[in-house]
Amino acid sequence: IIDDGGGSALPVARRLVGLGIMPVVRLYWPEQNPGNIGQRGREAVRHYVEVGAMYFETNNEPDLDLEWKGGSKPTNWLDIVVDNFMADADIVLEEGGYPAMPAFGVGTLRDPFKTLVDRGRRDILDGGAWAALHNYCLARPLEYPNDSINVHGEPAITEEEWHAAGGRWAWEIGWKEVNKARKELTNPDADIMTDATCFRAFEQLNAYIVRAAGHSIPILTTEGGYNVAQRAGTTAGDDPRYPKPTPQATGQLNLEMFEFMQGDREVLGKKVPDYYFAMMPWLIAAQRIDVFAAPAENQGPWFTHKYDEEWGLNGELPVVQMLRDLPSRVRQDGPLAPPWQKVPNSDTLGRNWDYRLNFLGQGVKLEPLGEFSAAATGPRWELAEARWLGVEEAAGASQIFVRALDIDGNPLENAAFVVARPGAEDPVVTKGPIDGYWGNYTMYGMLGTYTVRMTEGGHPSEQVSGIGLGSEEVPNAWTNTAFRLTFQMVEEETETVVLTPVDETPEPAGPEEPTLPPPDEEDPEIPPEPEAITLHQALVEATQSHLAARSPRGKYYRYAREHGLGRRRSQDFSFEHAGIKYTAQAFETGIVYAPGGGGDEVTHIEYED
Repeated sequence: IIDDGGGSALPVARRLVGLGIMPVVRLYWPEQNPGNIGQRGREAVRHYVEVGAMYFETNNEPDLDLEWKGGSKPTNWLDIVVDNFMADADIVLEEGGYPAMPAFGVGTLRDPFKTLVDRGRRDILDGGAWAALHNYCLARPLEYPNDSINVHGEPAITEEEWHAAGGRWAWEIGWKEVNKARKELTNPDADIMTDATCFRAFEQLNAYIVRAAGHSIPILTTEGGYNVAQRAGTTAGDDPRYPKPTPQATGQLNLEMFEFMQGDREVLGKKVPDYYFAMMPWLIAAQRIDVFAAPAENQGPWFTHKYDEEWGLNGELPVVQMLRDLPSRVRQDGPLAPPWQKVPNSDTLGRNWDYRLNFLGQGVKLEPLGEFSAAATGPRWELAEARWLGVEEAAGASQIFVRALDIDGNPLENAAFVVARPGAEDPVVTKGPIDGYWGNYTMYGMLGTYTVRMTEGGHPSEQVSGIGLGSEEVPNAWTNTAFRLTFQMVEEETETVVLTPVDETPEPAGPEEPTLPPPDEEDPEIPPEPEAITLHQALVEATQSHLAARSPRGKYYRYAREHGLGRRRSQDFSFEHAGIKYTAQAFETGIVYAPGGGGDEVTHIEYED
């Protein structure tokens, strides 16, 4: 993910860490050479490490003129780049992160690692540095430059194969010209150390590192992979031997690349080396995530409408579904860094819990009933919905708004709730219809100051803690923000238990002889058995006659809450399928059910479109 050098991508990093995905952060701004990340970058790195982002790339392709002020690099550019890397690496390491020797442009044969060691700073390579790599595959096979086309000029293709790969769009020349180019451009002495314009550039980079430091360091690809229409060197293509990838071919090539990364595929008889940590190909999206940089939309983003009309797609490349279908396998596992050992806040209410609450301050939390467990009988208050209003949404408000619903979902006027703060508890009541039944309490403390719970009727209540003023980006500021919390009264119910009658008829002493029908000239016509239906269909059909706006309560309701299935839409009921009796209950997004009386076998299905 790209950061402007001051923490601009922190919200994205928090969400990725919450999903168990390690962000690699590139601190980047146009023409950033010569220079280093400085104090502003140090503070950004510190905040990223706090949320669990550990890897940092502080420069980008400094071998290219366009990355230098004035659009031209000096003759001693490599020395300048290494000097600034040393400054950045010291900052990142001091803050607890891992710094990257910056990636050069595709195929660049310059060695910054030797220069670093010559400067007397091998300690950086020994103590936490990694190497960034931009190994665009450029439509060449994973084996390049040692594939049969490059080394032997084979195989020759047929006209049918030329069409199947994309015809004139993919090749830009005829099939006979392709075969001619394959013969003329053979390179029997091909070697990765002299031609790394391909996927296997990690081998060349590792050779530089080992030569300088005596050991490997982690290599992570921060740009690379296969892109739609990209062929050796440019998007227009200047290597006529390989076809520019169509969207479908791009998916297949990337799939094979990721199979290699997972250790499930070999390249030239070798599996992925341990030092090659990650492949993060360019580019997930541009316009689809509101980045309106024209060149980026032409660089083969995975989520795009660019190829919809021409290739019959619908907003995403085939590679997306291919990777969804690819079983994931962990190559290595090791100890987690401290920020990754934190248990993330759960979205207890599913879509009724504003996910942004998890990232405010130390996290706004829904706390259970405490001594009043979910199994307690009698009425109690449970949180039904929680929303946060940011600065623009709050429109100047700085209140906690609370609404209370009765068992049937009707809003209550003058329902009591309390807002607790350090050393005090302030009683508040909900208002009437003119205010939408929202009670309100003005906040003056910052995030983490307030806890809210219902007190109406003296019934136990869930509570929401960690509330206060401030935003995700600036948690310690008196910015005008607001919260909307809806509580609902629920009651415990008696579970429906379906008992299967026991057949007490004594068994016969021995097996009875089967009675066979008398032979007929022609067997009577046997009516066909009705077409069997699935349990899913039986559940949906059985549910229809039980739909009702009832209060949410009971064991199945608690299961639905834990799995984010929304509010209750029926009473519990029983039905039979394939000789087994079930009990079930319908909710907004699915049906909870269990065989017999339930026990520990409670599960659910979700509705189909």
